[in-house]
Amino acid sequence: METLLSKNGRLRLFLITGQSNSLGSTADPVEPGCPPPFDPLDEAIPLYWSNRSSRSGDGPAVLLGDSGGEFKSLQFQQGEGANPIFWGPEIGFGRSLAAAGIDNFAIIKASRGGGGNGFWVKDGEDNHMYRHVMETVKGALAALPQQREVVIEALLYVQGESDSDEQAVVSGERLQLLAANLRADLPYAANMRVIIGGIAAPGERRDIVRREQAALAARDKSFTYIDTLDLQPLLYDQLHFNKTAKLELGRRMAAAVTS
Repeated sequence: METLLSKNGRLRLFLITGQSNSLGSTADPVEPGCPPPFDPLDEAIPLYWSNRSSRSGDGPAVLLGDSGGEFKSLQFQQGEGANPIFWGPEIGFGRSLAAAGIDNFAIIKASRGGGGNGFWVKDGEDNHMYRHVMETVKGALAALPQQREVVIEALLYVQGESDSDEQAVVSGERLQLLAANLRADLPYAANMRVIIGGIAAPGERRDIVRREQAALAARDKSFTYIDTLDLQPLLYDQLHFNKTAKLELGRRMAAAVTS
């Protein structure tokens, strides 16, 4: 992996964050604990991760697992409770970029289970996910070879199923603020794009989230919204994407990057 990260040219970094469909649950009763299908491309795709629980507040104890402070090959991550493992759109995303001949990139993942968008508000009362994203990216940058030229090209964001009524109506506004803060606070992120993986779970409150996120992308071209309502039949519990849907969401996010 160190050899892959030491290639010449600028390394394109893609940051993934969000709640459970970003984390990628595997509690599908039809395919419990199902890993992603094997793909030899995974070996050459660097992934750095640090994921958090949905069952606690803040602090070190809520960490589900991480990559040990280093980049590893693209793979599923440590699980919790009913989810023996976690993996989300990073699998389909990374494989799609690699299949397109793009090899100078790496993925950084900092996701959690449930939780509203307030956790990503920098100046919020409980901003632990904003701080966690910052800390994870800084750890990933420190794990890269010295003097490596990098750019944080895009944020891949999948969040909104757990938003309250109050959070739903400001979901677009808060995502725009999150992007602005990350562009300012992270190195190499001044021109970072945002790829929004739309949620598919049914409900009026979630319709508001979809509307707000899509409207943000319509008025700000640095954001791209990916509609996933056609994947709603692939929600194994009316909330979480199954294996097929997770892979497809990742492919769509990759297409948004390469188009």
